[in-house]
Amino acid sequence: MLLQLKKEDCKMIVLRFSVILLLLTASYAFAGEASKAAKLKELAKIQGLHEIIEQQRSYSHEQVKLIAPKMLREAKKQFPALKKTTIAALENSYQKFLNATKPAWTTEEAVNAWGVYYGLHVTEDELDNILAFYKSPVGQRAAEAGKIAMQQWAIFFMERNNVTVEKATQAY
Repeated sequence: MLLQLKKEDCKMIVLRFSVILLLLTASYAFAGEASKAAKLKELAKIQGLHEIIEQQRSYSHEQVKLIAPKMLREAKKQFPALKKTTIAALENSYQKFLNATKPAWTTEEAVNAWGVYYGLHVTEDELDNILAFYKSPVGQRAAEAGKIAMQQWAIFFMERNNVTVEKATQAY
């Protein structure tokens, strides 16, 4: 009986030790993730990700704003006998459409998502090295060149897409 009680005590000690070890490990892991998340936010800031995403949000919505008036003008040309009430209903529908196409996500949500996806593919040590690079003079130059290139690249796609939309609007 005494031997059995000691086994139970040992089991309880092992269980308590395991729980404490688990809690310490979990808090260390969460601290590591918080540290990595902070570094990812810093990298996003250095790379100008907020500005790039905000520009994309703006461009996307501006493109939508350009489509409907062109389509309305084409409809008026093709169907000159449209009643004013029909035109007013089309314009009202356009406004509803425009409001519905505003991005439902925030820039911060997009940056956080980028951080999650990027973070899956680098270790914290690698992230430290990446940040060290971006803090160096050549890294700062690379970040600036990247920001400018991304803006120009976005404009490139917007202009190309506008040509496609313009052709489709005229055709249909």
